[in-house]
Amino acid sequence: MNPQPEVNLQREDVLVHLERGLQERIPMTKFLGIHFVEFEPGSIVLGAPLGPSLNHRGTAFGPGVFTTAGLAPWLLLVRAAWAERLSVQILLRRCEFAIHRPIACDYRARCDALPALEADTLRQGGKVRLTATSQVFIDDGAPAATYTAHFTLIGSSDAGEGDLALPFPEAWRT
Repeated sequence: MNPQPEVNLQREDVLVHLERGLQERIPMTKFLGIHFVEFEPGSIVLGAPLGPSLNHRGTAFGPGVFTTAGLAPWLLLVRAAWAERLSVQILLRRCEFAIHRPIACDYRARCDALPALEADTLRQGGKVRLTATSQVFIDDGAPAATYTAHFTLIGSSDAGEGDLALPFPEAWRT
């Protein structure tokens, strides 16, 4: 694993640093304007402007919302695996996505929970399945969209990064 230089950054700077790393690895996130609003050990909120996802009806085009909603649980899972020093490959087995009401403004995707990682199984090169859900909000009301991801994590006994190449600060390790 290539260690990231230890950088003394304020919380906002850490999120900007992560955003740049995400945009380098997944360029579509830059086009869609996806940015970190909050990123705690058990919670993530991603924001996205309406503009890049605008459709002919003046609302968000589903694939842009899908991308933002799908990144939230994946990023929370990547952070959890990274914090545990797990080298894993994260596969999306299947997912469900539903838009419940029109999205006609900037939106945010939130994922507040992950099942506990079976770290020992993953360290021994085993497979673990887990499910996580994110919700998309445009106001304080009911979710405008819901995304549920069913992941398979494949562990590795080597010290490689797996899917964990984002520039997380070393202080986030457990």
